[in-house]
Parts: sequence; C-alpha cells; structure tokens
Amino acid sequence: MSPSALVASDMLVNALSLAMIATGIVLFVVTVRFWRSAGEDPAVLAPLEVMGDRRFARADGEERIVLLNAVRPDGAEMIDHVEAPTVLDHEPAQQRRPFRDRFDHRDDGVDVVETPSGEDREVDERPVMPPVIDPLLSQQQSENN
Repeated sequence: MSPSALVASDMLVNALSLAMIATGIVLFVVTVRFWRSAGEDPAVLAPLEVMGDRRFARADGEERIVLLNAVRPDGAEMIDHVEAPTVLDHEPAQQRRPFRDRFDHRDDGVDVVETPSGEDREVDERPVMPPVIDPLLSQQQSENN
C-alpha cells in the first residue's frame, strides 16, 4: 500500500473512533439526566403496590386492612373494610393446558409409520416400540429382526 493510503485509512479509523467515543459520552449524559429526572412514586400509590403482592391476595379481610393501613400516607383516613377480590381456583402459573400442535403436518416430508395394533400382532417377548417417524429406520429395524 502507498503511504497516502495508509494515512487515509488511519484518519478514517481515528475519525470513527472519535465519533464512537462522542456517541458514548452523549449516551452517558442522557442516561444520567434521565435518572435524575425520574422522581419517586407518590406515597398515595403505596396501597396499590401492596395490593399487587401475593401476600395481599392470600390474606383474609382483616389482614388486608392491616396491610393497607400500614402503608397509608400520613393524614390519610384509615381503611375499615376491604372488598374481597374474586377467588382463584388455582394459581395462574400452575395452570396446565393440554398440548395443541399448531402446525399442519400434512406437508411433512416424512410419514409416521404406525405399529400394528395389539389384536393383529402375535405375542412377542420383545418390548413394544413406539411409533417410528423415520421410515428408513423402521425398515432397517425390520431387516435386522
């Protein structure tokens, strides 16, 4: 390479490096200003945070009142009753849904080879194999037997 090409490539690398450093500094300043502009939640919203907890959902009426009154801001009226939310039969995270295959397998390149049913098959001492998806594997297994 000629010396002028090396100088030009060095200048390009230096310019890109300076641009990236400047972008990093700008992002840092914007982040710090964003963090400083964010204020704390008002104390009035504290009961909403308590209502979102699992402990509140599982508590009875009297314990809910105690939990809510503990976070009420100064000067606010105390709560003397709470309407119970609807009761869940189970935790949503523990709900088990049956598996549903969303895909149409009619265009798959490999067909499922079903094993014969128990009535048509002779009694065999070998363990029963599950349905085989790969026909070549099925053919190899039948040749080996």
